[in-house]
Amino acid sequence: MSNRALTVAGVLCVLVLVGTGVSVGGQATPGGGIIDVSVAGSGVVTGTDAANGSTYVWQDEPIDVSATFRDGPEFTNYCVWVGYERANAPPEELVVECDQKALSNGTNGTSEFANVTWPSNVSGEQGLVVDVQGLSGDFNATLLDRETVPVTVITRTGDIDGDGLTNQKEVEEGYNLSNADMDGDGLNDGPEVNRYDSNPQNADSDDDGVRDGVEIQRDTDPTDPDTDGDGLSDGTELAIGTNPTSGLTTVWLAGLVVLVGGVIVVGGTRFRGWWRERGDGAAATDGAATDGEPSAPDGSGTVAATDPEQTDGPQRTDEPLEPLTDEDRVEALLGEHGGRMKQSRIVEETEWSKAKVSRLLSSMTDEGTVEKLSIGRENIVSLDGHGPEAARSPHEEHPQEENASD
Repeated sequence: MSNRALTVAGVLCVLVLVGTGVSVGGQATPGGGIIDVSVAGSGVVTGTDAANGSTYVWQDEPIDVSATFRDGPEFTNYCVWVGYERANAPPEELVVECDQKALSNGTNGTSEFANVTWPSNVSGEQGLVVDVQGLSGDFNATLLDRETVPVTVITRTGDIDGDGLTNQKEVEEGYNLSNADMDGDGLNDGPEVNRYDSNPQNADSDDDGVRDGVEIQRDTDPTDPDTDGDGLSDGTELAIGTNPTSGLTTVWLAGLVVLVGGVIVVGGTRFRGWWRERGDGAAATDGAATDGEPSAPDGSGTVAATDPEQTDGPQRTDEPLEPLTDEDRVEALLGEHGGRMKQSRIVEETEWSKAKVSRLLSSMTDEGTVEKLSIGRENIVSLDGHGPEAARSPHEEHPQEENASD
């Protein structure tokens, strides 16, 4: 055919398309439209999710294409052609010759293309193109409909999602070819399989409460729930703020427990002693040994240590932790007042009853712990060495005799 004849045929095709309103974007026309296009065969990748509704096909494996279309009222003979197209490029043939079909009015036809292969230099996102043309005469072909099926051509050694695993490996394992991090744990599928031996389909491979990607950031093992083997899971250690890679965590925690327990025990003991001192002092004041009430045979009782704010002498800094006896307190008071005191002053200092002080001093005098000297209406109580001669008034030469006469 001459160049002039080809030009005329092209002009006629354009006029027919414009006159009949045919769409070449994959939508069926009122006549001669494509009903269905299917892709099958060993070249179709199955068992994996594909992105954007695309069909994954192996570059080195053949596919089978089937196209069903309807008869058009203006044509009897048809030609079905299969090719591919890429972005910003015109369609190219995948078959050498189109499949010619003759249909009677109102019937459908199906064209089968077996063992269709892709060029060895073509991969990536493509469009499988199926054209249905109406034939009139020997030279006129009118495009009636075009269907484009999204496909992604992949090689076995390639890595379509860039996750570090080959396409072949992902298909064999049933992984997702279009998602580099299937479980969304922050760690790509390739490193999970090839380096860390973790599960790319489980965000927490060892079920320790920490996502695999976070474990890698924290230098813990995503396949071992207790990286340092200290009995605490990695998730627990991260939650309480300890180091999941140090086996000394439990030792440190045990020491902390002992320390806190010791502080509680010591503090409780001191508080109990302080409370007992306050309670015993209050009990004595409120009449634990009041006038007319019987006391212990030796006249003693348990009271708190001397309150520094209630003494006239210097505060003691060496008070024992155990509570003082009544005798100890009297001796301490005498020591703070130069070895002797008036009995009435002892009553004031201790806040005990007169009867209790009298009974206690009588018992201590019998034991030889203190000495008691009566001067007029007042009794002077003194420690050993601070006896009657030191306490006697210069105007009373025989106070004891006078006291005896009284």
